[in-house]
Amino acid sequence: MPKRIMVFVKTKWIVKPFDSQSKAWVWGGYPPEHRFEKHVSRDDASAMRIAKEVAEEYGLELKIYDLASIRGWFSAKINKVKDTPTIIIGNNRMEGVPNKSQLLRMVNR
Repeated sequence: MPKRIMVFVKTKWIVKPFDSQSKAWVWGGYPPEHRFEKHVSRDDASAMRIAKEVAEEYGLELKIYDLASIRGWFSAKINKVKDTPTIIIGNNRMEGVPNKSQLLRMVNR
């Protein structure tokens, strides 16, 4: 039985308008026009959610790697991950959004 589930996702930075009513920027004199937030795609988020459920059910360690970070990019190169979301359990690999029964089969192999 494998000991961990590795999930590879890719986040991206998006620009959102800044709320000028925020009290945090009163001391600065003026609020910034925009703010940056990290965004995870819907497919990546659902793959992480399903992998978390399976990891909790079987008591496995869950590792999530973000390809937008240096550590995540390096881990993806080592594991030959090209597309996201990709889930690796032991020697088994699945690209795309899985359902729970597919992950359970991968754990029980």
